[in-house]
Formats: sequence, C-alpha cells, structure tokens
Amino acid sequence: MKLEKSRFNSEDAAQPVAAQGVIGNNDFAALVPVMSGQIGGRENNIVSAKALHKTLGVGRDLSTWFNERIQEYGFVRGVDYFTDDDQGAAWLINEQYSPVSGKNKKRGRPEKGYYPTLATAKELAMVERNEQGRAIRRYFIQCEEELHRSVPEIAARLRHQLKSRIGAANMFKAMCTALEAARAEQGKQTSQNHYTNESNMIARIVLGGMTAKQWAQTHGIDGDPRDSMNAEQLEHLSYMESTNITLIDMGMDYEPRKAELMRLSQRWLTKRLGADHD
Repeated sequence: MKLEKSRFNSEDAAQPVAAQGVIGNNDFAALVPVMSGQIGGRENNIVSAKALHKTLGVGRDLSTWFNERIQEYGFVRGVDYFTDDDQGAAWLINEQYSPVSGKNKKRGRPEKGYYPTLATAKELAMVERNEQGRAIRRYFIQCEEELHRSVPEIAARLRHQLKSRIGAANMFKAMCTALEAARAEQGKQTSQNHYTNESNMIARIVLGGMTAKQWAQTHGIDGDPRDSMNAEQLEHLSYMESTNITLIDMGMDYEPRKAELMRLSQRWLTKRLGADHD
C-alpha cells in the first residue's frame, strides 16, 4: 500500500495538541491529515487510526478500540482499512507526523498502525457520539467535497467504478437465474457447485486463467474480489455473464459455451483496445 502526503495536510501548521472544545479545520488538517494511498490496488484516501483515536479523545487503548469497531460495524481488512502487517504496507513517509510513527513507550517497540479509508474514518468519528467526533466527521466531509471539486477526473472514475460494480452484480444474479431455469427445463436440480463452475469459467476468461479467489490471493486482497477489480475487468465480467445468459437460453452445453465465450472475449478485448487508441 503506497502512501503520500495529501494536499489536505497542512504542511506549515504546527502540531497542536488535541483538546476538548472547538477545533478549527486547519487544526484538524494537522491533527488528522488525509493522505493519498492504495488499498487492494485501488486509489483511496487514507487516515491514521492512531491520529483519529487521539483527536477523538477515546478512553480505551488504540488496538482495543479499533478492533472492537471493526467487529461491531463489519469493516473488512484490505477493503476498508489495512495495517502495518499487510503485504506492501509502509510507514508513513511524513516522519514529522509523530502520532503515526511514534513508539510504544511501554514496550519500547513500534506500535501497530491501522489505516482506515476516509469513508471508514468518517464512520468511526460519527459513532463516537461526542463533539470531537461530529466536528471531525464534518471535516472529513469537507475533504471529500474538496476532492470532488479539485480532482473531478478521480471522482468520475470512482463513479464509473461503482456503476461497473453494480452492473456486474446484477448480471451475475441474472446468469444464476438463467442457469437454474435451463436446468429445471431438463428436469435437473441446480446446486451451489453449478453456480460456482459458471462463475469460475468466466473469471478464468477475464482474469488470465485464474478464478476470482485465486486472483484475490495473488494480489493479497481480502473480501469480495469484485470489490477490488477495476472498471474494465468488471465491464468484461458483465459482458461475459450477459453473453453466457444468451447461450444458456439457447440450450448450449457447458463446453461449447466456454469455447464461444473465449472467442467473444477476444473480440471484446480487441474492440476495447481499438477504442482506447482512437
């Protein structure tokens, strides 16, 4: 996971101490900077849980607080946050930001770091139900609004990613329905294994011979693999699933369908490559 200082981090600001009462947005930029990073191969905005924990004034220790919130609200490692233990994770480059890279004074070794996405950090702030939490949540919302205004191409890409993800989910459900209906007409029962076979067949076509599970393991991804795929991969999956529905409805058996899907996949990729070069 790569991290770099964000434009939201106030570089010239002193490092004030978190205190009860009203804190201005400039102070929040120093206390809880928002950094650019990647989780599961996707660009995202990252926050230090340690900095957030300190500014919120949480009474419990960092590890206990963060892990309890993870379990309580179902946050997924590799999707909603990552830790120092994750493959490719790095300490923040900004060594001057002591709340992140500080030592655990009791044990004399680095304290484990947790890095939630901006959206996850916003939820963490909201559920604390104190004045600091409400103020920090407003600050995070302003950061998001500023990002959408200043980097519209990123916002557009994220919207495109979301649309592609929803489209792939809808097609997968429809493909399962078509498979079940076709087998019912033949007087056959449909088990989970049949759905898995169809899903793996299409994933191998799209992901270079790997199932979605294998692809996720190769890239160190936790959670649903489709949540970490890019828009092109999701659109390719949707096209394959849509085409497979048509072939299933035509009564085509598994092996002929697989061969036809591989042929049509190459045609789709060729057209996509041509469109990208126009």
